[in-house]
Amino acid sequence: MKLELRRRGLAKAATSVIMLATASTALAQENVVTQWDQFSNAGITAAGPAMDELIKICEASLKDVKILRTVVPSIGIRESYRLAVSADKTPDLGYTWPAASVLAGYARTGKVAPLDDYYKKYGWENVNAFYRGRNSYQGKLYAVPMEQDLMGVYYNKAMFTELGLAVPTTYAEFKDVVERIKAAGRVPIAFGNRDRWPATNTMSLILGLTAGRADEEKVFFGDEPWSNPKFKLAAETFQRWANDGYFPRGFNGIGYDEANALFLGGRAAMTITGTWVLQDMARGAKFDLGVFMLPPIADDVPAGTMWGEGSQWQISAAAAQNVKDAAASYIDCLTSKDSRKVWVEKGYLVPIGTTPDELKNWETLPVVKDFYAEGLKTPDANFYDLHTTVPESVTQVLYPELQKLIGGETTPDDFLAAMQASWKAAIDKGERWVP
Repeated sequence: MKLELRRRGLAKAATSVIMLATASTALAQENVVTQWDQFSNAGITAAGPAMDELIKICEASLKDVKILRTVVPSIGIRESYRLAVSADKTPDLGYTWPAASVLAGYARTGKVAPLDDYYKKYGWENVNAFYRGRNSYQGKLYAVPMEQDLMGVYYNKAMFTELGLAVPTTYAEFKDVVERIKAAGRVPIAFGNRDRWPATNTMSLILGLTAGRADEEKVFFGDEPWSNPKFKLAAETFQRWANDGYFPRGFNGIGYDEANALFLGGRAAMTITGTWVLQDMARGAKFDLGVFMLPPIADDVPAGTMWGEGSQWQISAAAAQNVKDAAASYIDCLTSKDSRKVWVEKGYLVPIGTTPDELKNWETLPVVKDFYAEGLKTPDANFYDLHTTVPESVTQVLYPELQKLIGGETTPDDFLAAMQASWKAAIDKGERWVP
């Protein structure tokens, strides 16, 4: 009996060893990819449900890829990722903003892996020349941009109807709409700049509609100074909006989320912001929500809007080769046509490469379709977002100087002089990004 029990015990132990060995082999065969992203379930880029679903889909289809995910708030991920890079603790795969100038800094210091071979292998042709340029450094691609960011004017259709307002198609009509809203005792545009970056986005939109993409590029990538007439018109226009009561009182002390709440609560007729907050706008509006594109401000500028990638996937240069390969195959899964459908329907965001016909056929809210249908009509004229295009050192001057400009503490000329000085210093240090 004892001998039999001993035999059973040895057999059981042997079985356990075999099971452990099999588990270890399976684990070894699994390529574990650590991922940081900003897809939460509320707030900016609230596409968490889409991300959760796609991780399951991609892990099931790829078999040997396991994703270990960390969610970092959208506003905080930029700093968190920078700190991780500086400490050599970069996650294998990061979805973070911004591209262009900041991404170039990571590429210049060898912290992110070049992805040209993966672009060829997987045929990522959905990424057009504009977005490829913004995700490159010295001729090499270092990231895969995914969601498209557009900027426009959300408006309260019920309030427009109540006040007898039509959607403006010219800048003169837009100014008339604002004046009539003011005359009715309402706030025309919900805007808050306590966080400082919202003014940068608004300025980016105004600048593109006064200078146009071609003249922006003369400054950003050429020798034209900031103190040129078109950039001055943009600065004057933004300051005039602030002085003329387009925004709520004390706007420099109001947070971005508070400004959105002001609009969603029906206390402002419009808010000018981007598709990155479409989820909260669509879910939070208790009224019929509409969107239109701000018309050109200067007579010789074509219609367009600010666009860019919400963020981009980048792979750590320090990751093992098998992990890099696994991360690239996973990115390919996330950006496939089937996955783009999930992003649209579950996340209310529209990945790069999505066509208007696809949007028509996929199940999502009308405002999502409307926003992108309008913004994607003008791809050759759409222009740049300032704080993802200029060097980080320039952005750190841009934020406070813009706050002073719209607060009436500095003049447009002095604002542009400060920007030109920081711009020259950045160029002298080799910090300028050129696609």
